[in-house]
Amino acid sequence: VELKARAPSAHTFLEVVRQRWGRTAHLTFLAYALLTNMLVSSMLLLGGSAIVNALTGMDVRVASFLLPWGMLSYAVSGGLKATFLASYMYMVVIFAGVILFVVVVFASGIEPLGDAVRVHERLTAIAALPAPTADELAAGYHCGPVPGNRDGSHLTMLSADGLQFGIINLVGNFGTVFMDQSYWQ
Repeated sequence: VELKARAPSAHTFLEVVRQRWGRTAHLTFLAYALLTNMLVSSMLLLGGSAIVNALTGMDVRVASFLLPWGMLSYAVSGGLKATFLASYMYMVVIFAGVILFVVVVFASGIEPLGDAVRVHERLTAIAALPAPTADELAAGYHCGPVPGNRDGSHLTMLSADGLQFGIINLVGNFGTVFMDQSYWQ
């Protein structure tokens, strides 16, 4: 309420900063906001590319090039309303998929898992299998210890890749808390 009285025409936090602290602060925040948007966009793009790579085997660089073109095509052709509607529909599909996945994994099948204890037992048994050979990996066999994880476990918190992922997310998310428009609303 106080903000609308002091800056009635402001729509973004950058306009609020300009009204409150002036041009120099506005330009400083603008530079940080642009860097934050580039960081967040690259994190989302690389995350999406990694998912496409995991699901289809497509090279991450090719997926990184093609993903923005797909998003741009429906945003330009349908406008902002279509973009929001598509995002909402994606979330509905994702939630339905997660619910279906949980039901299928834990409650159905020939030997339903049933609970977390049984999942833990099976993941521990998979890590105890011998590491797959190059031919087995090419054939799609991925059981065995995980390279870079403590004792090859699938359940450890001590993972080189996990540490790298955590640091990248920590840096990226600290930036978004201060400079992303959605956090200021």
